[in-house]
Amino acid sequence: MSSPNGLSRPTGLAAMAVSALLVASCASAPPTAERYVPPPTGATWSYSVTSTGSFGSGVNVKAVMHMAGPVVREGRTLLQYDTPAGATLQTDKVGVVAVLDRNGRLMMSYDPPLTYEWPLEVGKTWTQNLTLGIGANGATMPMTAHWKVEAYEDVTVPAGTFKAWRVVMVDNFGFKQATWSVPAQLGVFAKRISERSATHPQGGAGTQVFELLSVPTIK
Repeated sequence: MSSPNGLSRPTGLAAMAVSALLVASCASAPPTAERYVPPPTGATWSYSVTSTGSFGSGVNVKAVMHMAGPVVREGRTLLQYDTPAGATLQTDKVGVVAVLDRNGRLMMSYDPPLTYEWPLEVGKTWTQNLTLGIGANGATMPMTAHWKVEAYEDVTVPAGTFKAWRVVMVDNFGFKQATWSVPAQLGVFAKRISERSATHPQGGAGTQVFELLSVPTIK
């Protein structure tokens, strides 16, 4: 069938096929994680932790985490996550600012924060040049972190199966970390694998695997 200007009009079946292709194209658009939503203040969750080498030893050790909430440190409002080893201070975009020991003493700091770049989408890469602070005595050294969002996939852990972004970070010290992040739905990662090379300054080779046992809840 022809239109008045002589161009062919698509038949009904052809038009339906075009519409189906457009719908399929929209449905298959790759997902993005637009932002990070932290767990509510007071929430706790737990991981199974398996460590080897320079990370220590232990299989299926339970680690309970706690969202202590906003704290003010050096004029900045940060989120404090209590961990078995101490605490981690982060920005509201999941950027790590400092790591504290059990007594609240500074162990490591990152300037600028060691962080994701939002939104997360498969294939995205970025590089950070930072200053790594060691301990409370002011010692610093340069650090470079290369990031890549490798996949959006199912990850199965004891707490269940979750859709997660697999984000990999490699630094200049021989450290690699793969994190299966669920930033908006859980506010925590479902799984994390950390690896140190034989030349790593924190004691050489080792691995550590975190797997989520329970999701954040307020009791």
